[in-house]
Order: sequence, then C-alpha cells, then structure tokens
Amino acid sequence: MIRKLITIGLPFVAPFIVYFVWWWATKRREMAAADGRHLPSWQELPWTWLVMSGSFLLAASLILGVIFGSDPRDGVYTSPRLENGVVVPGRIER
Repeated sequence: MIRKLITIGLPFVAPFIVYFVWWWATKRREMAAADGRHLPSWQELPWTWLVMSGSFLLAASLILGVIFGSDPRDGVYTSPRLENGVVVPGRIER
C-alpha cells in the first residue's frame, strides 16, 4: 500500500505542492514589498530554500528507507520455474 502511495500518489501531488510553495513565497515577497518592508537577504535568494528543501527531502527519504525498506538479503531467492505448464515467478522467501 505504501509503495503504491509513493510511486503513484507522490508524483501526482508533487507538482501541486511545488506550485503552492512557489505561490506562497511569491505572495510573501509581494506583501512585504507592499508594506514597505524588506525581507532578510537570506530569504531573497532561492538557493537557501532549495538547499533547505533538498536537505529535508534527503533526510525524509533516508528515514523512510530505513523504516519501510527491507534488506534484500533477508531470505532465500527462488528463481522462476515452470510447474505444470505455468510459469511461477521468482520471489524471495523469508
């Protein structure tokens, strides 16, 4: 279930999330300019947000990989075989 969510749901939702973050950052900058305020220099640069979001995604993928991933060495691999004229796919038996 989680694999389907990650492989189908996440790629579908990701563009919407990216658009929302871009829209939020643009509106925030416009509202600050309209009020006569200036954002700090680190918030003006896109590199800060890119590095922070990339670091967050890296950490999240490593943590989720440890939590939900399985070690392929945990078990014995059974190769595909033919039984009664039907191909039985290969699998890892744990």
